[in-house]
Amino acid sequence: MFLGIDLKEIFMFQFKDAEARKYFLVGCLVAVAAFFIPILPYLVLFGYAARIAKQIMNNEAPRMIAWDDWGGMAKDGLKVFGIRMVLVSPILILLIPFILVMTVFPIVMSTTNSSDAEALIPIFSLLIFGGICCIVPLSIPLSLIIPGAEMHVIEKDDFMAGLRFKEWWPIFRANLSGFIAALAIIYVASMVLTLVIQILGATIILACLMFILIPAMTIYLTVLMFVLSAQAYKVGKEKAAQLEIAPAVTE
Repeated sequence: MFLGIDLKEIFMFQFKDAEARKYFLVGCLVAVAAFFIPILPYLVLFGYAARIAKQIMNNEAPRMIAWDDWGGMAKDGLKVFGIRMVLVSPILILLIPFILVMTVFPIVMSTTNSSDAEALIPIFSLLIFGGICCIVPLSIPLSLIIPGAEMHVIEKDDFMAGLRFKEWWPIFRANLSGFIAALAIIYVASMVLTLVIQILGATIILACLMFILIPAMTIYLTVLMFVLSAQAYKVGKEKAAQLEIAPAVTE
């Protein structure tokens, strides 16, 4: 069980029946399109997963739905993707000088003599180490916080809702352990599926299936991430409401 919902159901509902498998296959094709079309297929995937997350918030069992509103799904996905980009912007800002150093350093090394190049290597190593030390500690809390904001955007159907921290922060804080558990499950599932794909890719015959296995993993993990985050958000909202009621009762 994960916060009151069967983990087996969470992991398997995407393949529950023939209809679910059909919709999952459509999702795979959308993920395949992402190889050729930038961004837009991912917006559609996010929007699709957001609608399944909304089922959890409405106390429904998660189920695959028809891909029948492409424009609406892209619009919903844009809201979720947008708030993610806003909240991850501190990391993006830190990455800019990091990328510049990585780009410029080989050019500098190729135009300097060997003695100067040896002197630059420790400086380069220090800059890389410093960048990692700044980015990693910031990325961990952000990976926990962002799902709370995304789920609030989905619930309110409003991009700006993700920026109203006073609304969703109490929900996130009330069920911090649930969001941590959701992140841990996603991380483990990602590692397991990545390992499986690497093993399959080592065989010549199955390596030909990578073109469909990687998109399948993409849609599966995207939907799984949104469902787990939605469940953590729903429980957090219930706990936050109870915390608001408790002081009123004692008074």
